[in-house]
Amino acid sequence: MHTDKLLPLGIEEIMQLKELYRLGKENLSRHSIEAPALEAYILLSKSEVIKDLSEVYTYPEKEIDRDGFNKFQKLLERRIKREPAAYIRGEKEFYSRSFKVNASVLIPRPETELLVDETLDIARQTPSPLILEIGTGSGCIAVTLACEHENVRIVASDVSKEALSVAKENTKRYEQNQRISLIRGDLLSSFKNEIFDIIASNPPYISEAEFVTLEPDVKQFEPRASLVAGEDGLYYIREIISGSKRTLKEGGWCVLEIGHAQRERVECLFNEYGFTEISSAKDLNGTHRVVKAKWKK
Repeated sequence: MHTDKLLPLGIEEIMQLKELYRLGKENLSRHSIEAPALEAYILLSKSEVIKDLSEVYTYPEKEIDRDGFNKFQKLLERRIKREPAAYIRGEKEFYSRSFKVNASVLIPRPETELLVDETLDIARQTPSPLILEIGTGSGCIAVTLACEHENVRIVASDVSKEALSVAKENTKRYEQNQRISLIRGDLLSSFKNEIFDIIASNPPYISEAEFVTLEPDVKQFEPRASLVAGEDGLYYIREIISGSKRTLKEGGWCVLEIGHAQRERVECLFNEYGFTEISSAKDLNGTHRVVKAKWKK
């Protein structure tokens, strides 16, 4: 059992960059952090010990003073306690763009890029599409859709005002705040009269039983409300599908990210609620990750 203490250092007032880098890698590795070399780079950059990752190789004998070491050590201690690197950095890449994140929002995942791809495929076949994104979190999906398609208009909702604050910063960063409207609301309850061309969502889809098995990085730090969806993991998916019937136009689409073993159940739900042209798409790992269906009255 490893403790959260760093390895004995024996540091003097000055140490070389290569030694600090080695210290970071060793501690991260001892605490079973994946890709310790990469994460050591990230922490060195965040602590302002280096400005560019290449410095570790180009200036290995660069001298680091006590202040630089202390900053790095504090970040390293946070990481070995399993706080996600994205929260420590305050940034996460998604669809080749960097987005602000904090503990109020789910960290964007590579597999969610498939949800964007599938939504864009539909949007590009729809004149001036109006899209509703439910549970926007950091806003990475809405902002990406707006950046990738100049004719879309997007309404992005979330029940969390803290999450919407993060999303607002990200929409401004990419100058999409005029095309993206941020709304505080719970699922589809705020939309009584609006009719959308597409409803897209990466909703919570983890069951209570699955949550217990998650890595501590996720279970202890990411917002539980953005992950867990009742006993079967389908609560929010079920609510979105049923509510989409009154908020989608004739021929509109509902596009959902799903859990690794939920495809058949989600396709059945779409069928039960009268949707047609139901299909799924696999992510790069071969997992059915997105299900989409068309609404026809």
